[in-house]
Amino acid sequence: MLNLNYSGEKTIHKVDFDIVSEHIVKIVGSLPAKTKGFTLSREGEEDDWDYLGFTNIYQQGDGEILFSDDGSVYIKPKPVVQFLVEGGGSLSGEVRQEAERFEQLIPPTVEVEENYSFAGWRPELPKEGEIERDMTFVASIRYVPTLEEAQEEKVVEMNAMQQTVIHQGVDVELSDGSIEHFTLTDQDQASLMALQSQVEQGAEFVPWHNANQENHCKYYKNADMAKIVQAALSFVIYQVTYFRDLRIYIRSLQTKEEVAAVTYGMPIPEAYQSQVLKDMLAQMEGGA
Repeated sequence: MLNLNYSGEKTIHKVDFDIVSEHIVKIVGSLPAKTKGFTLSREGEEDDWDYLGFTNIYQQGDGEILFSDDGSVYIKPKPVVQFLVEGGGSLSGEVRQEAERFEQLIPPTVEVEENYSFAGWRPELPKEGEIERDMTFVASIRYVPTLEEAQEEKVVEMNAMQQTVIHQGVDVELSDGSIEHFTLTDQDQASLMALQSQVEQGAEFVPWHNANQENHCKYYKNADMAKIVQAALSFVIYQVTYFRDLRIYIRSLQTKEEVAAVTYGMPIPEAYQSQVLKDMLAQMEGGA
């Protein structure tokens, strides 16, 4: 450590010393900040170093003081805010700005390409407050599907719903009045079609299982197995027919709002119902 004496004072301060630049030096230690210039020396040595010209406080922090000999003072640089944009858009205006507060910023105008929209800044751009550090804001650009794309996305969604509904299966009332539920996965459907031949050949009992996984497989009477197969076939045919008509209806819609409102199972306007679907609906209403 070095001994520091302010000009005209006898008090000695134990400090560390560093030359920052030609006109700036740094003192680290517990001492008051004074604009009198100073000398430095080593303990027990007569080798005073003259810094009497460093009479200006350049910057002061916790436990350290920077002095300058040219009158300069530290000016904290303003934070730099940058604006970027994702694909599908461009920025018009200053994309690099220096500011101390958010209200001083002038965000660039976001110009989007066709079928894109501006979804806001990421992170959200504050309207006011102090800017404490350099920051970057990205204009989030969202692709807006065309009507045709929205229609096809909805068709894919409804097709997935059709498969889910079919796989969930159907209730069947058996000859003794009991009702059992049967799943109709692709494997179930293939197996039922194979078992149909046993029914047609007059087998008295046909092995099968219901949807309850806690139940074992069991033998169903020929008449009951015929009901199960017929119910499964009718259910699948109805769902396939309904989806095909629903798909045609979706592709006829004129707005994306109409497309978004479509749900699986909704009534299809009669103008878009096939004759097969009309007959099925009439039969279902008659059965009810």
